[in-house]
Amino acid sequence: MSTFNYAAIDPMALILSDRAYLIWVEIHHPNEPALSKVPEIVQPLTVEEKKFARARATAMIAYGKAVEESLQGRR
Repeated sequence: MSTFNYAAIDPMALILSDRAYLIWVEIHHPNEPALSKVPEIVQPLTVEEKKFARARATAMIAYGKAVEESLQGRR
């Protein structure tokens, strides 16, 4: 029997800066992200925080695509 330990990570914590993530947590339960609220959350961010969030989101998209392709046997 295989034993694996799993940990749930809020994807927004991987994308947003610390300050932006705290705003997100204050508005939403961290395990139930409401994607329709993202514009409201990123609106008060600085230019640098927005660039950081965009770069992290782009990286997460690339990781997700790589996983999908691997699972479909295309890699």
